[in-house]
Amino acid sequence: MGKVRFVTFGCKANQYDTQVLREALVRRGWSEAERDADLVVVNTCTVTAEAGRKARQLVRRLHRERPGTKIAMTGCLAESEPEVLRGLPGVEWVLGNGEAKRPIHFLRELGEEITPEELGIPAGITEFSGHTRAFLKIQDGCDMACAFCIIPSVRGKSVSRPAAELGAEVLRLVQAGHVEVVLCGIHIGHWGRDLGLELADLVEHLARLEPRDADGRPRDFRLRLSSIEATEVTPRLLDVLAEHAERVAPHLHMPLQSGDDEVLARMNRWYRMDEYLAACDRVRARLVEPAFTADVIVGFPGEEARHFANTARMVERIGFARLHVFPFSARPGTAAAELGAPPPAEDVRARRADLSELAHEGAERYRARLAGLADVVVPEGFVGLSGRYQRVRLEPDDWSGLPPALARVRLALEARGESTALVGRPLADAAEVRA
Repeated sequence: MGKVRFVTFGCKANQYDTQVLREALVRRGWSEAERDADLVVVNTCTVTAEAGRKARQLVRRLHRERPGTKIAMTGCLAESEPEVLRGLPGVEWVLGNGEAKRPIHFLRELGEEITPEELGIPAGITEFSGHTRAFLKIQDGCDMACAFCIIPSVRGKSVSRPAAELGAEVLRLVQAGHVEVVLCGIHIGHWGRDLGLELADLVEHLARLEPRDADGRPRDFRLRLSSIEATEVTPRLLDVLAEHAERVAPHLHMPLQSGDDEVLARMNRWYRMDEYLAACDRVRARLVEPAFTADVIVGFPGEEARHFANTARMVERIGFARLHVFPFSARPGTAAAELGAPPPAEDVRARRADLSELAHEGAERYRARLAGLADVVVPEGFVGLSGRYQRVRLEPDDWSGLPPALARVRLALEARGESTALVGRPLADAAEVRA
């Protein structure tokens, strides 16, 4: 027992994995400390070479500042570069993805004795420390082979967690006070394939849960999908989202990566733009003003000006609520690293700026369409996140005290400098949220 500090790099799945390890140590009597920790657990990411560099840099700094601190390296970088990490100063343990994700193995590596009671601890987590929203990792691994991605080689094949186990975890998280649960993983659209099920089965199961507090009163909560490929938004999944519109956020993060078919083929993506657009049309036909968000890579090897022009046209056409634009970064060990040099750096910077500007304009148009709609906001103070992934301000004068944990509001648009923002006014009748 002692004091421990956790540092997490990377995705929602990594943040979830950190919470699993946090709870394993807290159960043993460890306490968290930002400073003077006896143990620092660094959960790493290896999506880009830069992510690895930052993790190694952190370890060297931790050792300089407090040479006696022991360091445990976990996560994807620990899987892909274990020998490099073992050579860093202060590093006592390097635990790959398989070892670190099983708390019993993690504890044993740290020299902790395992009691019989700990063998029966429920799978998953009981809370998401320090967050209003909780992440729920529903699967791990990926069966695809995108040219730019190293994750399948460090996470392995897709493995789904059982629906009953996940349902029990959602109940625990909601009872712990989390009002939004984000379903995350490495490739969540593949949940259930190894179980003879599909993602729609899980979402429906979770949406029908009825958690209650200690006094038996119902507790409200919302689900959100973290990221799903456009080709995996099936008609059945859309039926579930439409049927449970109050329980599941009308927001789909569907990675785009490029809006040009030739570049998508070089990326080894499995869809083309007509399929992506068709998916957007299907979603719009079933959900009221759904929010589309996406990732786009600019400067992929072989991307010419005409390819980028196609991407820009597609971004304008789709009208994303938010777009994350990344310059291509060659990751050693991936197929893309062998495809040749990317476009000149000045061209990539210009394309990124142009696409970011188009994304900003599209987000403004999307916000304008939301004026007058009802939505549900998860507040933190008097600012919150709506179901459609928008920041919404809540006027203190509209509420007697703090807003409720799930605030049902009518959205209004207000000017803010050269852009706009959303304000949420309380609904007179909770049933209005379906309007």
